[in-house]
Amino acid sequence: MISLNGVKQNLRDNYPSVYQSVYRFYQMTPHVKHRNAKRAEMDKEIRQKTDARYEYEVRIIKEYLNDDWTVRHGPFSGMKLAPPPSASLRTLYPLATCVIGCYESHLHHWINDAIAHGYDRIIDIGCAEGYYAVGFALKSPNVTVYAYDIDQRARENTVALARRNGVENKVHVKAICTLDELNREVSDRTLIFCDIEGSELDLLRPDLAPVLSRADLIVEMHDDYCPGVTETLARRFVPSHQVEIVYHGAKYPMEFPVLKAVPAKEHAWLLQEGRQRDQRWMRLLANRLGAVEPGKPYFLTPSLSL
Repeated sequence: MISLNGVKQNLRDNYPSVYQSVYRFYQMTPHVKHRNAKRAEMDKEIRQKTDARYEYEVRIIKEYLNDDWTVRHGPFSGMKLAPPPSASLRTLYPLATCVIGCYESHLHHWINDAIAHGYDRIIDIGCAEGYYAVGFALKSPNVTVYAYDIDQRARENTVALARRNGVENKVHVKAICTLDELNREVSDRTLIFCDIEGSELDLLRPDLAPVLSRADLIVEMHDDYCPGVTETLARRFVPSHQVEIVYHGAKYPMEFPVLKAVPAKEHAWLLQEGRQRDQRWMRLLANRLGAVEPGKPYFLTPSLSL
């Protein structure tokens, strides 16, 4: 059976002008127009909810945490955040979870491992407002961070956050990460931290960027935007990497002592990140020199049987 994704990939790779023509035609179809209209309605609803959440979080931090925007817990504890001046300039991250230190807490052991490993270079693709880019720069003494985001405001906020934490000389902010950039910047002492809303399928291509086989990666997966991307990436990297997957999970207020200052009725709301229960992340650790590759399956011969 012919795979639609396979056809699309073949057109993208080998006939880009044809792909662009087909894509433009597809965007004008009634199906896509209806989908885009529905998405616009959803975006409006999301903006209204996030605006309300922003006001709520700012109030909680002012009333119960002395208006102190320092990260309290986790690998980046001590990092100095700053509230945006208005809801229209809010960050993409839930503010309270970052200040509490519970943001993506199920990744904390991976982040601690990365800091302890002492990478020379960390490439943060989809850096948003710089939480991870600046956090890594702050906690990893000898690292250089390259932070990419296509959104200009996100890049400006990343620069401001780096300056606020005194690591502006260690964080280099750029717009677009390409395969050429990866081939130029990646070494075997590089960590790639990637959150690009499904575009990981197109960018993380060891066949087009062979240096990826030498790097370690932590990738937020987006099967909701790009069905099957987790399985596809695992298949691409399993010949050269150890593959681990972690799911978004429950959090416990007692793990975050700062919440003792906040009424218990607020805890559940403050710990929420608004994610699907099946949200997952993948860690890919490159096989190092001396690794024993798995062999072909074999059956016991009479001389080996017990």
